Amino acid sequence: MSNYSSMKLEFLALKWAMAEKFREYLLGHKCLVYTDNNPLSHLASAKLGATEQRWAAELAAFDFEVRYRSGKSNRNADALSRQHPVAGGIPEGLVGGSAVPASLHQAISVGRGAQAVVSTMSVLPGYSVLDICSLQEADPVIGVVVKFWEQGKRPGPEERKKLAKPVLTLFQQWDRLVLKEGVLYRRISRPDGGEDVFQMVLPDVLRQEVLTQLHQQHGHQGIERTGELIRQRCYWPGMSADITRWCQECDRCELAKDIRPAARGFMGHLLSSRPNEILAVDFTVLEPSSSGQENVLVMTDVFSKFTMAVPTRDQRAETVARVLVDEWFYKFGVPGRIHSDQGRNFESALIRQLCEFYQVKKSRTTPYHPAGNGQCERFNRTLHNLLRTLPSSSKREWTACLSQVTFCYNTTPHQATGESPYFLMFGQEPRLPVDFLLGRVTEPCAGSVHNWILEHQMRLQVAFEGARERLK
Repeated sequence: MSNYSSMKLEFLALKWAMAEKFREYLLGHKCLVYTDNNPLSHLASAKLGATEQRWAAELAAFDFEVRYRSGKSNRNADALSRQHPVAGGIPEGLVGGSAVPASLHQAISVGRGAQAVVSTMSVLPGYSVLDICSLQEADPVIGVVVKFWEQGKRPGPEERKKLAKPVLTLFQQWDRLVLKEGVLYRRISRPDGGEDVFQMVLPDVLRQEVLTQLHQQHGHQGIERTGELIRQRCYWPGMSADITRWCQECDRCELAKDIRPAARGFMGHLLSSRPNEILAVDFTVLEPSSSGQENVLVMTDVFSKFTMAVPTRDQRAETVARVLVDEWFYKFGVPGRIHSDQGRNFESALIRQLCEFYQVKKSRTTPYHPAGNGQCERFNRTLHNLLRTLPSSSKREWTACLSQVTFCYNTTPHQATGESPYFLMFGQEPRLPVDFLLGRVTEPCAGSVHNWILEHQMRLQVAFEGARERLK
């Protein structure tokens, strides 16, 4: 890069910051870019070489405007670029770009200085335990129940006549209510013997934000899947009706609704008893993206339903082999068996050699029943439905959303197993943005690493047994 012009270097920095470092925070939002490089502010009309055109294509998914700012006024960026490393500071790479809140990044970008950074810290998302306690006490429904709970008695017949219906509904959960650090939860015992679920009794002021986080910002999934995500975390009187109404009134979901009747044919049934025992693979074709890609190689673990979806430019055997090794073998280990349809790319000599080298068994669907690869077929249908909810302006930018859509699928409880694919694959649930909002903190395991391993194995054993029963 030593032979790059100043404009090209600034352009490269812009591409890196928007398309890589802060992509999750900037995608889908209108943003301003300030630069002291005047030619970069005329990017839309500039004559670009092949390299710059590739960078511009990566930035096409973003809604942004580049504005010129003189060097004297752009001191916030200059100061950061000239700052010497502080001894004993945070090691490079320890905190990734995804850990930087968008509000904090914006405060630094627009040049309001250190005071802006300090003021921004107070509006970062998330509530403390004391905040949740205060919101519950102030809630017209929860606050009434909390007062009786603290007194250790239920309301009498005369008192009940004066209470609103939502309050009475919450009192019906009296035997399930528990206080943890002053916050009211509802404890649910799982029928499969798994760990109890503690649902925060959610104040009314937080419900819209939780519904938005777990529906609009989690792939616009249907009523049932959105409900499962919320029930893992929260409870409030009338919750099911609120979730149904919220999803039915979602404009994006209404526009994207598939009016065709769902196929009810038998999709095949592969039996697996543990993760990474059988890996089902298949290609699905989407609308050509702005970068020219239209193929997606879908890889689904038959037991956990954990899925990876990788965009490709073609469906050649060489591409299949590369994606299998790079995106599955090196990340999750070598599966015991690979199952596919009878496509030439999956039945090629190269794939046979790959399986022989890694000692992987290979199976395929029958000629008269190509739909026997139902594991991938089910995800393909879900993928098309989720991508259909994208706004029209982003339809051809689906490659930028594919990882997020797949993550939403993997972190939602699956109907077949009763658990999320992520949990069955890794033994724990991921922390979602809504968990930061609710102040959910994973309780540490008391004792040594050995104790944690025993607890982890026990939790997985219960989950695996429950999944096996449901998959029979």
